Amino acid sequence: MSGMDLYLIANIITCVGAFAGFIYGAAKFFRPKKAVYAQMITFSAGCMAFGRLYQAIRVLTGSEIVNEFHLGVLGVIGTLMFFFSANFGLMDSIVDDGSPDLRKYRVFPAGASAVAVAVYLIFFFFTDQPLIVKVIALIGSCLIAFASYYNLKHFIIPDEFGIIRWLRPYNLLALIFEFLCLAEMVAQSHRMAGLVLVIGILMGVLMLMIVVAVDRGIKKWSI
Repeated sequence: MSGMDLYLIANIITCVGAFAGFIYGAAKFFRPKKAVYAQMITFSAGCMAFGRLYQAIRVLTGSEIVNEFHLGVLGVIGTLMFFFSANFGLMDSIVDDGSPDLRKYRVFPAGASAVAVAVYLIFFFFTDQPLIVKVIALIGSCLIAFASYYNLKHFIIPDEFGIIRWLRPYNLLALIFEFLCLAEMVAQSHRMAGLVLVIGILMGVLMLMIVVAVDRGIKKWSI
């Protein structure tokens, strides 16, 4: 089986999992008075689904998906931006009032961001990868750094109100997903098709699990 065949299978599996998550979320949350937070996570699944559908079509038509900026890349960018936006601002202010007692919970998650930056420097910036690959990886790595900071922060920070506590499974799954995106960028840039397939399978499963985890967490807000 050729590398392009493995890329195709990986994109199809991720697309199916993401579409399943998007349909599940749309049925649950695209109604009046439903939590915007859950809608944003559902849109993240939609971005991933349509991005991977586009990439699958490109592979089928013999087009490049690694060394070019295309709509499939925007799908990943959209997914990461929704992850970041959902936790940034209002949701973060619920559990973090800026007090000194919570300082360690603001500092420790920066480690996740540091890992994303380090991976970019080691596998892209200080290598002979094409400029377009470095630029795409830079955008992805920055978004992963921002999103992973808040996912890790909300996974570990104490929560006396119970809002974030019920969403910890989601934040853990999203954190894993983000670093799978990082691993996928490395694997694709080094033409490691077998690893791309494994990552694609995991991403497809996680995309569905993420939306389900948000649904279960939000249901407990009213308990």
